[in-house]
Amino acid sequence: MTSIAEGVWVVELPLPHRGVVETTNCYLLADDAGGVHLVDPGWDTPDNHARLEAGLTDAGFALDDVRSVTATHLHPDHLGLGSRLRSERGVPVALHRLEHEALTRPLYPEPDETIARWGIPADFVDEVRANVLPRSQPPGLAADVVLEDGDLLPLPGRAVRVVHTPGHTVGSICLHDESAALLMTGDHVLPIVNPGLGLGGFLPDDDPLGLALDSYARMAAYDDAEVLPGHGVRFHGVATRATQIADRHRRRGAEIAALVDADPGASVWQIASRVNWTGGWEALVGFLRLSALSQTEMHLRHLARRGTLGK
Repeated sequence: MTSIAEGVWVVELPLPHRGVVETTNCYLLADDAGGVHLVDPGWDTPDNHARLEAGLTDAGFALDDVRSVTATHLHPDHLGLGSRLRSERGVPVALHRLEHEALTRPLYPEPDETIARWGIPADFVDEVRANVLPRSQPPGLAADVVLEDGDLLPLPGRAVRVVHTPGHTVGSICLHDESAALLMTGDHVLPIVNPGLGLGGFLPDDDPLGLALDSYARMAAYDDAEVLPGHGVRFHGVATRATQIADRHRRRGAEIAALVDADPGASVWQIASRVNWTGGWEALVGFLRLSALSQTEMHLRHLARRGTLGK
């Protein structure tokens, strides 16, 4: 547990698997009524439950003092342990309205149709299916408090405002602690990792990339705040970092557009396999390959919506 500001702490909670990130930052916010509120309480594992309890103790609280959980988005490395506190202790969980609605929808509702649409070669179908199937059912979670852009969280003595930043998921939010000049960004803006987009809740006609670019532009209004990301170290300069991420997506879009121009009939798989991914296509296995395919299709839809494919 690390103290960040008056009444604000962070507890690092490990993910149960190694990947691009290895821990989630769970933020503890004290209120003026003797309670404490959690933001992004990590993956639901016995070890994380123990780590959270120890962190609360170090901050002068117990699990019985937890008054609410707010998740920046619906992924289990941010919401999971919150659902356990909800079911075991009745702690209310807050999500953006669109994220709450997305809990009833799977990420890939038609797994076989998705695999066929992407043009997965026969030798790789089993690998892709193994990662699609767990995401082809609704998460089965729930929220008690539904948030909208501009809402203030019910934290006595603190002014923490919701900033809707769709892109990573449809209902992703940042939380601006106006009283402490802090901005909790979830997976919207991370200090080093470039977060994936379109990873939950979007409908077929949505444009996750276009929405994300608008969300990155919103960060300019919060450039004076210290950034508390969902993963990684705290930093300043959210506007610059958000612009870097947005520009990277624009470059990726231009790369994919050029690949389509060179081979208009190529499948999503064929295009994705030719993209210059960090570390190379062959290094992407399991969820990382699934993410690359999803990102490629997302870019193709964005380019098609803008009418720039084949030009």
